[in-house]
Amino acid sequence: MLNKKTINKLVLFFIIQLIAISLYGQSRQELEQKKLKTEDDIKLTNKLLEETEQYKSAGINKILIIKKRILLREQLVNDISNEIALIENEIEIKTEKINKLENEILRLKDEYAKMIYFAYKNRNNYDKLMFILSSTDFNQAYRRIKYFQQYSEYRKEQAQLILSTKKLLEEEIIELKQQKAEKIKLLSQKENEKYLLKLEREKENNELIKLKKREKELRKKIDENEKVMKKLEKEIIDLITKEAEENKNKKNVTVDAITTSFKNARGKIDWPVDKGVIIREFGEQPHPVLKGIILNNEGIDINSTKDEKVKSIFEGQVKKVFAVPGSNMAVIIRHGHYLSLYSNLVNIRVKTGDIVKKGQYIGDIYYLKNDEKSSLLHLRIYEETKVLNPKIWLIKK
Repeated sequence: MLNKKTINKLVLFFIIQLIAISLYGQSRQELEQKKLKTEDDIKLTNKLLEETEQYKSAGINKILIIKKRILLREQLVNDISNEIALIENEIEIKTEKINKLENEILRLKDEYAKMIYFAYKNRNNYDKLMFILSSTDFNQAYRRIKYFQQYSEYRKEQAQLILSTKKLLEEEIIELKQQKAEKIKLLSQKENEKYLLKLEREKENNELIKLKKREKELRKKIDENEKVMKKLEKEIIDLITKEAEENKNKKNVTVDAITTSFKNARGKIDWPVDKGVIIREFGEQPHPVLKGIILNNEGIDINSTKDEKVKSIFEGQVKKVFAVPGSNMAVIIRHGHYLSLYSNLVNIRVKTGDIVKKGQYIGDIYYLKNDEKSSLLHLRIYEETKVLNPKIWLIKK
């Protein structure tokens, strides 16, 4: 019969391999999905650059899109490297497994050869019969009969185990070859992405050289943008102050419920546009061209394709629709004790007092050929007067 210890070792070995392969499969799948998403974002930035390059005044936004694409390309190279590392690890596991299977086949064949030799030496049925008849009693004769039966079964099991182990070995070798082919393909893709990354850095450098020659114009735009931001801040503060006075000593169960619902949705809120990339992050950041200048952004700037529709990120009530000189129209929506602000809109589809649903169409992103503000949505989120980073509230892309 098969040695129980040997069977247990084989079973444990295969269980460990199955778990390793399962975890590997999950990691590969996650990495592959992430890689595909990054590739989609790169395609989107390519499209945005094509649109941006139509503008005669294309400048800061263009360099920001290029910078975003470089970050995405670096992420893609890193994802490919991680996938290659996973494949290399799996190749190592697979090679070790193949070696163990080959050794196991050799051992099984050796055992089987010994059994065949023994069977050959004792092939005479007369000898078997005499061996049984020479028993001292019935019980011993019965045990000897059972021995011959079990020995015959053991030989069959050993032969079957050799065949099944050999088949498993052949399957593992095929998988190993596939993984090596995948690795070669990914290495080729990685080298191509690194080359494209090099070209993009050169493009970024060329654009920076052009923009540095327009320093006076850029400083003027910084001043104009600061005026727009101050206008937005004033509208928010005025609105919150007014509402705080009106709601003094009032308790609203509905407001509290929406507040809790919004708070619990952190990191799971849909984007206000279907397609877009963040080109200006929240908080303080150095100016992309002018050294020594720090810009503070109290929201995020999402660059999208032209004619993109803007949607409310959550259910709530429209509290204000107003014009912002230099930034078209803006909409403020209250979600309990939270507020969301959307600016640089046109074709507004809501009015003050409207109750809006999550994902409801509220307006279009401004677009005009040759205007750098085209296809740029500025989004903010507040907890009353406290400014929050919208990126951590939106679904991670």
